[in-house]
Amino acid sequence: MNRREALKGTAMILGYAFTGSTVAALMQSCDSGAKLTWIPQVLSETQAKTLSAIVDRILPKTETPGALEVGVDQFIDKMLQKVFPEDIQKGFSGGLDSFNAAANTAFGKDFTKGSAEQQDQLIREYEEKSGPLPGSMWGFSFGEPTEFPFYRMMKELALMGYFQSEKVGKEILAYNPIPGPYEGCIPYSDVGKIWTE
Repeated sequence: MNRREALKGTAMILGYAFTGSTVAALMQSCDSGAKLTWIPQVLSETQAKTLSAIVDRILPKTETPGALEVGVDQFIDKMLQKVFPEDIQKGFSGGLDSFNAAANTAFGKDFTKGSAEQQDQLIREYEEKSGPLPGSMWGFSFGEPTEFPFYRMMKELALMGYFQSEKVGKEILAYNPIPGPYEGCIPYSDVGKIWTE
């Protein structure tokens, strides 16, 4: 028997002493939030849930697949593990914690538990206050940011993971794994849609 069934049974035994709203509140408190369907390698479970919620709001499912549908959150965690050094991993994890703390300050709960409007508002605030990533060439940065550029890095990785995913590359964008001959001047109407690079 799970907790929900036990609570329902208890309410009935007590002769419906609990009101409907009390039982509903108790059952909601049993829900631990969205479940992860993957195991994070760098991020904690809370950080991974926050990341999943952020990328889902930035690239939601519409008539095209959403970020979670193509595994953008998993892609970011895998990139952190395989590509970035430990100091970047820690900076990114700390950025997720700060983002979640900002959500708690703004609307009194974790980002994952906020309404869509609250989540969008916080993302807009981060979008406005986050400067561009410093330029780099061959792995050398041209400048050091004053603070870790969590939001810009997260968004850049999210877009990279989304547009380079197999599902988006083959089903949404035009896809030609073996390019044909070069045609320098053709009407746009012949192209049909944006091409995967």
